[in-house]
Amino acid sequence: MKKRKFNFSGVVAFIAALLVLVIAVPINIIANYFDKNIDMTPGGMYSLSDTTTQLVEENKDKQIEIYFMYDMEELRDTSELLPLYHTLMQLSEYDNISLSSTLPDESPELVNKLDPNGTIGISDGDIVVKCGDTIKRVLAGSVFQYENNKISSYSGEELIAGAIRIVTNGKLPVIYFLTGHGEKTINDNYATFAEILKSTNNYVAEELDLSKAEKVPDDTAIVFLAGPQTDITDDEKEKLMEFAGDGGAIAFFMAPTDSDVIFTNIEDILEQYEIEMQYNVVEESNPEYILNNNEGESDPRILRVDYPQVTEEYTVDLTTAINSLISSEGLVGGISNSRTFTFFDADSEFIEKTSIIDNMSTINSITGEYSYTAQSVPFGGNKDTAEKAESLSGQLLSMGCYSFNKQTGSKIIAIGTTDVLDSEAITLSCAVSQQLVQNSLIWLFNSDYEMNIGSKISSYDYMSFDNADHAENVMKIFTIVPFCLAAVGVIVWLKRRHS
Repeated sequence: MKKRKFNFSGVVAFIAALLVLVIAVPINIIANYFDKNIDMTPGGMYSLSDTTTQLVEENKDKQIEIYFMYDMEELRDTSELLPLYHTLMQLSEYDNISLSSTLPDESPELVNKLDPNGTIGISDGDIVVKCGDTIKRVLAGSVFQYENNKISSYSGEELIAGAIRIVTNGKLPVIYFLTGHGEKTINDNYATFAEILKSTNNYVAEELDLSKAEKVPDDTAIVFLAGPQTDITDDEKEKLMEFAGDGGAIAFFMAPTDSDVIFTNIEDILEQYEIEMQYNVVEESNPEYILNNNEGESDPRILRVDYPQVTEEYTVDLTTAINSLISSEGLVGGISNSRTFTFFDADSEFIEKTSIIDNMSTINSITGEYSYTAQSVPFGGNKDTAEKAESLSGQLLSMGCYSFNKQTGSKIIAIGTTDVLDSEAITLSCAVSQQLVQNSLIWLFNSDYEMNIGSKISSYDYMSFDNADHAENVMKIFTIVPFCLAAVGVIVWLKRRHS
């Protein structure tokens, strides 16, 4: 007769379910009653790291205020947002940290206190950290990272700890505006932009005469070269190249200059990043793409622009957020009084470069070909540069670009105008390009203090089985063996008790 094989799967499943009821449920009830949580995640998603606790302890003599611009109860009740909830709640347990939560629309007085000039732009979900007069905002969209519409990692603790480090230090990174080449000053034309840098991006703007300095200062976040009328010196070029070689960041705002000055040294630096500067100014010939000045008059040198979408071949994305803003708010991107840039054909494995501001195109519905109506008008320079400028008309023109040296870590942006910085020249239609500049500064130098906590990833332990029999055998081992060991222990204990 064939021997009948007994199937343990039902018994095993029953025992496993019983274990959950007998052990897990009471433990959860007790933990919930006493409001206790045990972080069992591999990355410590729900616990403060030693780095954060040490940071708070080091600053226990300073009063830190944290404002969460959202509803804490809703945060607590949304399971996928619990890591942020526990971070905030554990921080609030320290005597020197006060935590409050509210929606911006419900507390206009608080928003006005934190952002009196309206330059920060506090939004729902933002976290504002304050110590004394120094304020740091953590953007709501940076706390969690998403993949396939699901949260893939949590960076909230890293960003909040970095913000605490910044506000307790009381010193913000510095953007130096170079002087000595006929540039406009911070106190005059760039004052408003300098205030935006401080309140929104947490930078301090100062002026620097590099010809009188031994080198670019150590506290430099970004060097701004904004609207020079003359070229930098050989010595200044060497200092800037040394700064860039150490991973520094430079922002070139090269407005057109109506003179025969050739910016040889500036062009030498740009060439290291495979960028060529043109001696021209862009004028739009299509009335549909011409925008108005502040007096409401149309000006062909104020034109509508496109912010090209990022493709998979690039690691840097400076335009997606801008295009989302344009789409959601119904805005129009524009730029005024701008020269253009082209790229050298050199294909270095270390240099990544592309345009971030282009002229508008028109597509032929029959041929599918694109055409461009913006004109490249020679402006300044000499005969050779004029011929090059004229040859670019009717083509795709770049009025802003970035370049990234992956080997040294140095970064630059090159914008063909200073109007995006100039409080007297900026127009409503060009405000989007100014926002693009602000976003680019975050890439040039991340003002978030690196705490080396990193993003915490949602990860789960799992087991792989070859087949159903393999799974059943494992279930037997992990269920029956512990019971057998427990039974042996009970028997030994009973024998010793009655011996």
